[in-house]
Amino acid sequence: MKASEADAHDLLLHQQRRARRPSGQAPLTRARHGRWIAGVAQGIARFVGTRAMLVRVLWLLSLVVSLGITAFGYLALWLLLPREPLEHHGTTDPPAPTA
Repeated sequence: MKASEADAHDLLLHQQRRARRPSGQAPLTRARHGRWIAGVAQGIARFVGTRAMLVRVLWLLSLVVSLGITAFGYLALWLLLPREPLEHHGTTDPPAPTA
């Protein structure tokens, strides 16, 4: 195999890998706003480019089907995913607490 053929082959594989990336533009982080518990579902929804309610429903269904084992995955994501930066929403101040 010639060097140019190997380069073309590598380029094709790279383009195929790029095609499989999620459609969302946001990095995979835990959300600060619009979250229910830890922001994991909201962060995944932003990353994938879908609604957070769909992610939550699918997670609950998987929780029931797996007899609770996917709860460990949620806890792992809670611990491993970084929180989104405050600058992401255009503010450097945390939201004011409501009474």
